[in-house]
Amino acid sequence: MLITFEGLPGAGKSTQSRMLARCLEASGHPVTVVPDLATLDTDPVAATLVDLLRTSGDPFLRSGDAITDTMITVAIRADLVATVLDPALAENPAAVVIEDRGIHTMASYAIAALLRQHRAPTDVALDWLNALTALAGPRPTRALWLRVPPNVAARRADERGGGRRPAFTSEQRAHLTWIDHAYALLAERDPQLAVLDVTDLDPVGTHLAIHATLRQISQTGDIDLSQCEGHHETAEPVSYAGHARPRPSVSSRNRESETMTTLASHREHTAPTDLLNALRTARAVGADALAATLHEHGLHALDGGRNNDVFAWTAATTPICIKLFKKTDRQRVEREWHGLIHASSLGNAPKPLWLDEDTEQPALGMTLLPGSPILDVLDPASAITSLAKATRALQNVPLSEPLASLERVDSIGHYIARLTDVWPGQLADSTDDPQTPDMLALLRRWENSGDAELLARPATRVYSRGDANLLNWLHDGETTYVADFEFSGFSDVAVDAADHIEHISARVIPDDVWGSAEADLGVTPGNRARFDAARRTIALRWLAVLWKQRTKRVEEFTALHERVRALQG
Repeated sequence: MLITFEGLPGAGKSTQSRMLARCLEASGHPVTVVPDLATLDTDPVAATLVDLLRTSGDPFLRSGDAITDTMITVAIRADLVATVLDPALAENPAAVVIEDRGIHTMASYAIAALLRQHRAPTDVALDWLNALTALAGPRPTRALWLRVPPNVAARRADERGGGRRPAFTSEQRAHLTWIDHAYALLAERDPQLAVLDVTDLDPVGTHLAIHATLRQISQTGDIDLSQCEGHHETAEPVSYAGHARPRPSVSSRNRESETMTTLASHREHTAPTDLLNALRTARAVGADALAATLHEHGLHALDGGRNNDVFAWTAATTPICIKLFKKTDRQRVEREWHGLIHASSLGNAPKPLWLDEDTEQPALGMTLLPGSPILDVLDPASAITSLAKATRALQNVPLSEPLASLERVDSIGHYIARLTDVWPGQLADSTDDPQTPDMLALLRRWENSGDAELLARPATRVYSRGDANLLNWLHDGETTYVADFEFSGFSDVAVDAADHIEHISARVIPDDVWGSAEADLGVTPGNRARFDAARRTIALRWLAVLWKQRTKRVEEFTALHERVRALQG
């Protein structure tokens, strides 16, 4: 029997391999543990190939091209099977071999690199890896994915290193997210890969969860865990496979270190590091210091940077917009970069120039858009028609990874979750408010409408900026432009059309103008029901947002209250 532990660095694979081995030994099973490839003394063939990948100094053994690295890794795996795994399994058919990182690690690392570097369609990458792994050795009898969030894995790695400096660069931290995503794709396809969320579990708790999982998925009499009490970490050393062999040295190769594998591949300019460091320092000191630094370097602040600071650098050779991020949650930086790349061929969005990977305050450079707010230049009907055409142009560009697998921020599913899980609690805390009964009535009517169920049905994915705020749209007298791509991901045509119409900023546009633009936004008889359900849902969600500010934004709240009533009929 072959049991493998999978997961990100810091998930506890090595610890759990030892604990399970001692547990099984206490139950009378002969056990052999195959340690992580990084610490295993392998056959000279595999050792040479491992050293070849190690020359890059990358913790994920990436030395360059993802396809080349994958083929090398498959060769290492095949040699490991022939020289370590097969002999261990053949020596005693009744034995249990426990592998610290197995074939799913190889596959997840490869898929992550393929999706990032080559933008391979997900199904193509998975099918190719499935064919390769089928030839690279036996599948495990049991595979256990110890899942922890990428940020937790990175923090644990920092702690293991004593916290003196980060264990991973920002690019490597981003790659952890891709590996986690790859594991999730594998788990969807492979019933042998059992998923255990161990984020909040200590080693003993994780060990007991592994017990429960193995008992659940094991055949009767497969393995006996009855003698284990879940705390064998102090037992005698376990038996490890493999014997140390001298490794032939591999001459170092001159290779530039890889940074931001996918993101950097589209850079056209170099980030102004000194300027960015000056901005970060000044921002930390305060508003006066920041104003002085902006003046010194020929920058000025732009409106609309609520979540982040946005500056126009007009003193540069070519005017540049610099976005200095305050928030990096929700994969904002990655979404913005890939969203700008998605739109780069259309001529209606900023072109991405460079990305600075600072761990705490990343920055992104892009071309500076011309124009003024669209409603300052065009009449409402012309503005919305132009906006709709630009939106459809963005949707018509084929989706690629990672956006094809990354749902937009504030998706329709997120709206539904807020209405079903959050707002009811807020209303329950305000039973004395005279408007609470009416809010509850609107919420119950929506819950009984079937809108949530209709919107849960799958729809064709298209690109979405994830932000329908009209303030992001500009016009220069000839062309309509759009800014702010940090919420990018996939959505569908009907939902995004509804989002434009029901966004809180859209109330400055008469309803008859929006009605005339529905076809331009992609609304058809075929998606009309979904569009109407999305409008009711999004409008109610905005009412829930304004509910918390109902005493300060009385006019907006009252108008939206009436609008939701009208939409519900």
